Amino acid sequence: MAREPGGRYLQRREYHWPGLGLELAKWRSGPATQGLCHQKDHLVFVTLSGTTAHTKASIEGGDHYVGADFPGAVSFIPAGRLREATHGSGELDYVTIHLAAKEDADYAGFTNQPDPLIRQLAIALREEARGGWAAGRMFVESVAMTLSLHLLRHYSDRAPRIPSRPAGLTGARLRTVVDYIAAHLHDDLRIDALVGVAGMDRFHFSRAFKQATGLPPHRYVIERRVAHAAELLTRSNLPIAEIAHHVGLSSQSHLTTVFRKVMGDTPHAYRTRR
Repeated sequence: MAREPGGRYLQRREYHWPGLGLELAKWRSGPATQGLCHQKDHLVFVTLSGTTAHTKASIEGGDHYVGADFPGAVSFIPAGRLREATHGSGELDYVTIHLAAKEDADYAGFTNQPDPLIRQLAIALREEARGGWAAGRMFVESVAMTLSLHLLRHYSDRAPRIPSRPAGLTGARLRTVVDYIAAHLHDDLRIDALVGVAGMDRFHFSRAFKQATGLPPHRYVIERRVAHAAELLTRSNLPIAEIAHHVGLSSQSHLTTVFRKVMGDTPHAYRTRR
């Protein structure tokens, strides 16, 4: 399996979790840069800014593209398929998502098409990476699930089978999930754990949780971590670094980044004023 983009990286950062990888890159191509992709995972490219003079690409068994790269362009290379491309001169700021191929389906790959949902997911991953992954693995799992279902539904030969009457998330069931989150804020919470506590299928859980609480699960976890940190800052003399670990964040700087984003203040300034 290979991935040879050609050209030159100006910036590049990679992140990896079970089932999903993320690459944030700025890349420069020459007058006739050759690129090749052939991976065991699905590859999704999202151009956030920049253009190329021209781009030609072909995906094994499917799409042939002649045009150019442009902001908002989305490309999808299904697992095990070869894509060969030639790029004219240009610079691109893009996100690459590596998604584990789990479904037994025949996917239709494509180059440089608009897909607002995939673009939104890529931007959300980039912003979460820049913010220090406040929601931990839970956020990544949510994105991976949403993206997998979207690709399966819109770019494969079959749609996912979804229960027609999903159970709601209210009353005692909601309280059980909320109490579980409160008791495990110091852990790297996972969607699968919450789904198990709720006794629901993965597809409907996030939607039902947002309907019940007003927030998606990963955002709710961030809010609860910050709220618990604020309580510890005002009611204890624990060092800020220790408080960060109490609420499931990796370091004092991680807590500072997340706390400022939610509260508009640093933990130290928040404690001092109170």
